[in-house]
Amino acid sequence: MTAWCHGAPGIGLSRLRMLAGESAATARWEVTQAVESTLVSGFGDNHSLCHGDLGNLDFLLQASEALSNDRWRVDGHRMIGRTLDDIEHNGWKCGIGKPIETPGLMTGLAGIGYGRLRLAEPRLVPSVLSLSLRSTGTAGSKRSVRHLSICRGH
Repeated sequence: MTAWCHGAPGIGLSRLRMLAGESAATARWEVTQAVESTLVSGFGDNHSLCHGDLGNLDFLLQASEALSNDRWRVDGHRMIGRTLDDIEHNGWKCGIGKPIETPGLMTGLAGIGYGRLRLAEPRLVPSVLSLSLRSTGTAGSKRSVRHLSICRGH
């Protein structure tokens, strides 16, 4: 399987966190293997974060950024286009193995929406798959949080 929950993308995300440690060379090699595996067989089943296209895209974008790999960035953007086209033409595909919609974060509509927000603004929307506590952008994040509070009337 090529998914965050079971396979190359999840392992790859964990190895991205190891790039600064003593095993950086091994971690870099494992990230490379995980990206290549994900590109070959990690897309087309569903759109979920857990074991679908949006979770795999999150990994690809994090890996291309962490290792400054332009080819992975281009491949990631190509896969974003394919995923968004699939959503537009075929509707949401939740990750529950049935042609029904479910509201959940990891396998459902909430996660698909969150994944799309993350793709649109990766510096403002943290990755739930790598357990990021906050986004990397600071000034923009504060502005966005303030904007959301204003929109909700607080």
